[in-house]
Amino acid sequence: MRKTVPAVALTVAVVLVAAGVTAYYVSHNGPPDSNNSQCSDPDSISSHVYNPYRLTIVKSCITASGVVDNVLQEADGDYHVRLRLDSQYSNLTNAGNQHQYGDLVVEIICALPITQSDAVSACQNYTNNITVPSINDHITVTGPYVLDTNHYNWAEIHPVYTLTIS
Repeated sequence: MRKTVPAVALTVAVVLVAAGVTAYYVSHNGPPDSNNSQCSDPDSISSHVYNPYRLTIVKSCITASGVVDNVLQEADGDYHVRLRLDSQYSNLTNAGNQHQYGDLVVEIICALPITQSDAVSACQNYTNNITVPSINDHITVTGPYVLDTNHYNWAEIHPVYTLTIS
């Protein structure tokens, strides 16, 4: 009986460590079905987000795909892309996204001339190299998955790290 207690304790410890390592990996690398090979912040894009305090980070990096429903030009220099998600990513929108016709918001930052004076400084020393899609393009995007607390807590990928048109 005395040898059983240490063996059980060791087994419990190993299981807890394995669970902790798995939880850490998933929280830092995303779920197994997301493409994490592109989850890096090229050119420190995130440091150029205008008023970043308004964005609550849900996941530091995800990849999703869908069809572009609309592309809007914003005064802060960003393209606001409404993305109708492919079915496997439909869980990425929330009730707030009803204000975006049910689409996920995708933000390509610092890509336009800025007409909003308080947004100018965010884009200084950054040149955007992200391709801007057209309506009806099927795209795959990678970037931080956030909730925009200034806009109904709708879900976004903001800023876009990579975008490919397929």
